[in-house]
Amino acid sequence: MSLQKQRYFWVILFFIMILAAFILPFTSLMNELYKVYGAFLFWNLFAIVVIICLGLITAKWRDDDER
Repeated sequence: MSLQKQRYFWVILFFIMILAAFILPFTSLMNELYKVYGAFLFWNLFAIVVIICLGLITAKWRDDDER
């Protein structure tokens, strides 16, 4: 995959995650959970997904001088 396609992929993925952070807590998907437990579960899972994605991005990050 070219660098430009990778950038588009990560931008779209983070855009979807940001939208999910604003939309999912207010949908019927979380209505059946208790408020505190539902919010705790959602934000922990959201944080783990974001940390993993950032780890994947930075794992391949290199300076041009190090080649």
